Amino acid sequence: MATCEFKGFKLSAKYTGSKEAEWMPHNWNHHKITIKNIESGKQTSFDFWASIANPEVRSREDLIGAFECFVGDAVAGMNDFNDFCSEFGYDEDSRRAEKIYKACQRASKKLQRIYNGDVYSLYSRF
Repeated sequence: MATCEFKGFKLSAKYTGSKEAEWMPHNWNHHKITIKNIESGKQTSFDFWASIANPEVRSREDLIGAFECFVGDAVAGMNDFNDFCSEFGYDEDSRRAEKIYKACQRASKKLQRIYNGDVYSLYSRF
């Protein structure tokens, strides 16, 4: 299990290999990433799939990269649906776009439950 601290959070990754990625058949490199706000003690988790070439989140850099993916999804979920589609090139009538948008909204709610600061400040690496 990989763990590290980053910007006031304790991050940990547990490889499960138990879930196939919907968007990439044959990628079973599933991880459960847990984020704990060190100051408040609040925590949440999200699913993350590592690449086929590097199947496990092992290093601090890998873990921070997964966290930044989560933050990026959360930020995208803060837009309204039309802006989301415009920004990412989706058709507003697409069910796939709606499904992805709702997943981003869930990420946004998870992040807001554990952190009430400037989410954009979480992007700067290392």
